Amino acid sequence: MISRLLPFLFLFFASSILAQSDFRIESEYKLNVPNEIADRLWSFISEGEIMEKINHEEVLTTNVSIEHFLDVYFDDDAFHLFQKDVGLRYRKRFLNNELIKVLVQLKTPLEEDGVARNEIKFDVKKSMNSNDYLTRHPLLRYIKKKNRDELDYYLRKYNTTSKDMVQSLSLTQTRKRLYISDSSSALATITLDFVRNNSFPFQCFTELELELNEIRYTDATESEKQSMELFNSLLKQALFENFPGLMQDQTPKYSKLKKIVDDSWVSFIYSNWMWIVWVGMGLVASIKMLS
Repeated sequence: MISRLLPFLFLFFASSILAQSDFRIESEYKLNVPNEIADRLWSFISEGEIMEKINHEEVLTTNVSIEHFLDVYFDDDAFHLFQKDVGLRYRKRFLNNELIKVLVQLKTPLEEDGVARNEIKFDVKKSMNSNDYLTRHPLLRYIKKKNRDELDYYLRKYNTTSKDMVQSLSLTQTRKRLYISDSSSALATITLDFVRNNSFPFQCFTELELELNEIRYTDATESEKQSMELFNSLLKQALFENFPGLMQDQTPKYSKLKKIVDDSWVSFIYSNWMWIVWVGMGLVASIKMLS
């Protein structure tokens, strides 16, 4: 009898966990942008030229904003999240130099092409409890107790846990965004992100994201999803026709920057300079003893 009930108990437990956070599905195209065309590309987007290039039945309205982000990404020592293109970050969001949002986000792959991804958002604790030993943990000090089991529920899929998390990368973003709405509600955004590593030698890259509104897309019927995806495809087509130097690359920001850092000999020397100095001193001492 109990064995028959186990699947239902598991579903009940899983659904109760998933209901605790803000769970959304995001659909976005990510495009690499050569730095030399970034300003011209943003003018094409923000001044309305791209909207003139697409055919859409409804009247669309647009709005522009510029925001800044400070993102700290976490991973374990074996980089299980990096290997699976998973991003776990603590984010501070600024508008007009004012902090407007702080949260923890977990982004996981949903489809093989990477266009659709799961996004789970966790509210950050407003105050630190000195009686909780996890306030010294680099990640869990931000996570409310009621969300810790939920976070581990997701991380176990990647053979890791929240307690294994350490800071992996820190980056800043300058984000220029065009919001697009139709008669129903918010429809999509076009985002130009300038991303910079916060550690020497401060590697950077620029990318463009075409993203459907997460709340609307998550709650949409299958036919509504297809209609929204078609709109995103029209935006993408207009961009490629006018800027052939663009290239689709669904690699998440964390994975992209970590690959750049891992391939940089300057970053390697900067991260390991102490060991290099000690090895050098040992070699010099050995040579003097032998001479």
